[in-house]
Amino acid sequence: MITIEVKDQEASDMLRQLSARVKDMRPAMAEVANALASESERQFKTQSGPLGKWPDLSDETTKVFRTRKGSWPGQILQVSAGGLAASVQTSFGADFASVGSNKPYAAMHMFGGVTSPKSMIPGKRIAARPFLPFNPQTQALSVPAREAIVEILNNYLAHR
Repeated sequence: MITIEVKDQEASDMLRQLSARVKDMRPAMAEVANALASESERQFKTQSGPLGKWPDLSDETTKVFRTRKGSWPGQILQVSAGGLAASVQTSFGADFASVGSNKPYAAMHMFGGVTSPKSMIPGKRIAARPFLPFNPQTQALSVPAREAIVEILNNYLAHR
């Protein structure tokens, strides 16, 4: 599993303020984790992320899907009901909130790279299609994810 730690100064400052006022941060962290998952879901639906619209599939990949499925285009990264989009999971605790996937090919789609010799399209360059709500180049939260987290933390600060 790959772990990426995203640090946002404003959110970190708000978390410190909140933790000074609240004994149990888990409810706030659960909401933050859910907001991250919701943003990931939105990215799958819009086929876009912090880097903009996802690149189209290569002609070769499209041909493979047409052969296997009988038609294409479909939703990128959502070929099967048990695939990447369905694999996004959350986790949280008193001092963290996270979102990720347990699929072995998740990192390839998130960051891009070259496929293995045993893949359906061996030795080919795959473009990054960030499906988690952060920029894979800078590790900064996506704007919508950051706004959602700041809103959640503001609400907790206002009521504590």
